[in-house]
Amino acid sequence: MINSVSSPNFNFSVQSTAAPAAAPQGETIKFSYNSQDRLVKSADTVDVSGVRREGASLSTERDNTSVFRRLLKWVRREGASLSTERVKLDASLKPNAEGEYVFDQETQPKSFTAAHSFASVVNTLKMFEEAYGQKVPWATRSEQLTVVPDGGEMLNAYYSRDEGSVNFFHFLDPFTNEMIYSGQSGEAVSHEVGHAMLDGLRPDYLMAWSPDPGGFHEHFADMTGFLMATQDDATCEIVAKETGGDLTKDNSLSYTAEELGVAIGNSSGTDRKFIRNANNDFKWQDPSTLPHHAPPDQLSTEMHSWSQVYTGAMYDAFTKMVKRGMEEEGMTAAQAIKDCGAQFIELYAHTMKEAPRGDFSYKQMANCMLRADREYMGGKNQTFLREGFIGRNILPGGMSVQSHDYGAQVVRPMTVSLDGDFGMFSGAKVQTYVDAEKMYVNDSQSSEAKELRQNMKRLIDAGRILYTEPNQKIETKDLFDNKGVPYAGVVRWVDGNMVIERNTIIN
Repeated sequence: MINSVSSPNFNFSVQSTAAPAAAPQGETIKFSYNSQDRLVKSADTVDVSGVRREGASLSTERDNTSVFRRLLKWVRREGASLSTERVKLDASLKPNAEGEYVFDQETQPKSFTAAHSFASVVNTLKMFEEAYGQKVPWATRSEQLTVVPDGGEMLNAYYSRDEGSVNFFHFLDPFTNEMIYSGQSGEAVSHEVGHAMLDGLRPDYLMAWSPDPGGFHEHFADMTGFLMATQDDATCEIVAKETGGDLTKDNSLSYTAEELGVAIGNSSGTDRKFIRNANNDFKWQDPSTLPHHAPPDQLSTEMHSWSQVYTGAMYDAFTKMVKRGMEEEGMTAAQAIKDCGAQFIELYAHTMKEAPRGDFSYKQMANCMLRADREYMGGKNQTFLREGFIGRNILPGGMSVQSHDYGAQVVRPMTVSLDGDFGMFSGAKVQTYVDAEKMYVNDSQSSEAKELRQNMKRLIDAGRILYTEPNQKIETKDLFDNKGVPYAGVVRWVDGNMVIERNTIIN
């Protein structure tokens, strides 16, 4: 993953105002990077390949400096727009004296955040695409995903399909009086890239209204950050020291975004050490029996909370794989963590090639993962995965290994009217995507329509649908509630008819 750094390709013309055009493949440049955050470890560096620098200018301390001195350390490359073929940074960033984007996190927080978030996005995408075997398409309107390293004051980060971007922010911790930047957390950045990648591969997941697609979106994002961390040697060593290889103990890998979690706790007056913990005890329950919101130690159908069921199952399997690597294959704890992380990357990449489309259940996704392990990875982890899913009630015990309930592969849109007790939303049209093989004389009377109405009732009662008036202009900021949480859906008016559309912002 780490490559040598190439030297900047300087233009030797005196008083040049523009850098030469980068080679099509771009440069390989060193950037600041931390797979975790500063509460876990200090930042390192990582080489990013394919970087293009545009709009940069060269200067020295004096305009009449000789051509020869331009080869020396006095040469300064002014701020440039950084991009790769697939990613672009929404900020102008000036490199250090060595032509690299390595900055001190404490004294140069803005530059560090920009460099770190860009590097994290590029290398997270690279990690998944190498396993996937082809480019991940974006569901956005651009060929490049935009990285907004600091979009203003908010204790949050999010991916927006409409804006084609992953967005990070800053927030002053009221307890420590420290400025917290979400773009400085490798886990937080990779999490948002996970959302962007999954939206590109399965855009219909963000069109679904039931708990499982939303929960899986958050799970996939959390696991993207998790898996990036497993490929960082320093993080593996830290976790090995914390656990001795017994990952049933809480650790820096199981915890998600420690610094952000502490800041959220400090701002709300609660004691928190992380945002979520993969090493949890949550089990699947009938969603209709759960509230939409619950304290962090309780399960709800809110997508971040609901995701922990699937994450817990996969973490259970991961802990057993690490143990096997140490006991049966003679690996050190750090080696086993990294090796099992690499296996998981392959597993998720193969799963997403044939994952269900449209609405789906955790059970269907679990079956798809088992199939991916059997068909692409020799079934080496079949037992551990099954035990994880059965232990979390996602799959029933004794299920046949040959089960093929994988969910729909071809979907079609289904529109339902919210007739009945829906308050101000009564009569609204709502669309979702269902199995194309299931055709009904009347879609509105189908079991899928009944389930859709139930899910809409749940979201409306929880205040997760934004009501708007006809001709009301809706801005991005309107799609968040007063706590900075994106609404699940928003009312749009089409030819005088009320339509509830899915909000494609997800954090």
